[in-house]
Amino acid sequence: MKVVIAPDSFKESLSAAEVASAIAAGLREVWPQAELVCRPMADGGEGTLTALIAATGGEYRETLVRDPLGEPVAAQWGWIAGSRSAVIEMAAASGLHLVPPARRDVLRACTHGTGELIRAALEAGAERI
Repeated sequence: MKVVIAPDSFKESLSAAEVASAIAAGLREVWPQAELVCRPMADGGEGTLTALIAATGGEYRETLVRDPLGEPVAAQWGWIAGSRSAVIEMAAASGLHLVPPARRDVLRACTHGTGELIRAALEAGAERI
């Protein structure tokens, strides 16, 4: 029997890869002889960068940008050289997980860091983002 395990992340808890591993561990206990294929997925939000880099053989890049409250944060983005494409995950620079719950304030937060990631990708030669 072949089982494909393709979960998304559990927000602010586990990455899609960690969820897939946990599901696989449980299934191995029930069906030890099953062939388990882990394919972490993403819906366009947090975890999308990891899923796309894994699927395309791309590489991670990192740029120092501003987080939602203007503090410096090292944010990752992806580079797929063969297609001169950049993968920008908004959560890397502007995500909820970057701000402690007690400091979350929609009136003070911004997405400027996401723009900084886009600029970094364009400066690196991206033709597609």
